Amino acid sequence: MNQIAAKRQPIRAATGAFVGTMIEWYDFYIYGTAAALVFGDVFFASQDPVMGVLASLGTFAIGFVARPVGALLFGHFGDKVGRKNSLIITLLLMGAATVLIGVLPSYHSIGMSAAVMLVLLRLVQGVAVGGEWGGAVLIAAEHAPPRWRTFLASAPQYGSPIGLILATLAFRTVSDLPQEDFLSWGWRIPFLLSGILIIFAFIIRAGINESPELEERLKEKTVQNVIPAKEIFLTKKKSLVLGMGLCLLGVAGFYFITTLMMTFTTTSLGINRSDMLELVSWVGVIELFAFPAGSYIATRFGERFLLIAMSGAALLFAVPMMMLIITGNLTNIYIAILVATVFLAAHYAVMAPFLTRAFPVHLRYTGISLCSSLSGAIFSGLTPVIGVWLVHTYGVQWAPLAGLFIFIAGISFLCSIFLPVEDSGSESFAARAAERMQKIETEPAKS
Repeated sequence: MNQIAAKRQPIRAATGAFVGTMIEWYDFYIYGTAAALVFGDVFFASQDPVMGVLASLGTFAIGFVARPVGALLFGHFGDKVGRKNSLIITLLLMGAATVLIGVLPSYHSIGMSAAVMLVLLRLVQGVAVGGEWGGAVLIAAEHAPPRWRTFLASAPQYGSPIGLILATLAFRTVSDLPQEDFLSWGWRIPFLLSGILIIFAFIIRAGINESPELEERLKEKTVQNVIPAKEIFLTKKKSLVLGMGLCLLGVAGFYFITTLMMTFTTTSLGINRSDMLELVSWVGVIELFAFPAGSYIATRFGERFLLIAMSGAALLFAVPMMMLIITGNLTNIYIAILVATVFLAAHYAVMAPFLTRAFPVHLRYTGISLCSSLSGAIFSGLTPVIGVWLVHTYGVQWAPLAGLFIFIAGISFLCSIFLPVEDSGSESFAARAAERMQKIETEPAKS
């Protein structure tokens, strides 16, 4: 263990995980924003605007379908060879795909070929993100001292709100252009900026050491011939299924309150596009406060306690949230989405360190990547599509959308209760207090 401690780079690893993930999510969010606001016109020209939006959001969902492929590919590589190189490859893949989307010709220029190329690049994005999150969480967690594991393992989660803020600010800047300019070239600028960010992240990630915990584990002969994905499906099926459910609120719930609500409020309630982009920027700001608050509470009272409390609060808030949004009043919409953000963000921050304890170190990259990516593939990408379909079918009502959010929060609530994890890692305040009391009681006997 002393050898492992000597090789740790807790701050550098956490910084590298954060910066890389920030750019990955910036890329992902600009696609989601463009899918909600632009791609229906640019790549899926249709006489029915709703069909264009559905087709555009369908490509958004395709990225989630590709994520399990990335989880299997990079998870295997990351568990068998190392976290670091896997993370560098995912970063470069994501950046290249994003820049290429920014230079794609439109449907009006080359017809359906434009849509086909968009889908292919979206698949590459999905594969990259499928391998990114798990590795970033692990490179931070496995370099962290036990006492700081909950905080440092959540470092990649901070990349999500910063990436969101940068993405929405980039689109907010170009959204005030005349409509013709915005649809012609304005929307491309946020995609092209990604190329500059990728260079910066690559330099930081290249300087991180490999996970010392993994290096020690791979020296053992018993794990050298293990195929991580096969081993998980044979011995860790329960953890995999419950881990997928645990991730649901943080991933599907987030796209409910951002991508789906942006589409719903701008197309069905007549809210100004710029107002909603500004609101989504505030979602990122609220996350930056909710993340450390959630990590602190989890450190004091236990990670499971925090996860159950936040998913339960989100479950209870589903109906009030949609009743506020359906009024069409911008203040009410702000209150609804930002309150929901607090619950989702605190849950999302602690989900990462908690999930790492559900799998042994030599299966961990594959395990947590599959949990997140399969959850995203089955639920997250489809959430905006299902939401738009519900509005198209039942009209502008709060109940169908509230029911969708109740399903998302309810599954995470149950999985937060039942997911089995190792006792090592972040301990609850009560457990540490009991340990201190036991130490005090034994000291007089020693003397």
